[in-house]
Amino acid sequence: MVKFMAKNNIEENFKELDEILEKMQDEEVSLDESFEMYKKGIEIVKDSNEQIEKIEKQIEVLEENTEE
Repeated sequence: MVKFMAKNNIEENFKELDEILEKMQDEEVSLDESFEMYKKGIEIVKDSNEQIEKIEKQIEVLEENTEE
């Protein structure tokens, strides 16, 4: 089973997603391998979304502080 090591930065996550997509398009990849890569990709997307949400909250705090 492929494990995803969370907390790459967003750019690294996007790069890894691109690599997964390229590998999945290879006709030599088995269905099981494709499924494992798909699961890893989902975990990367979840991690990226969490990072984006955290950044959005930080921006909101900054904006609130500048309005005062």
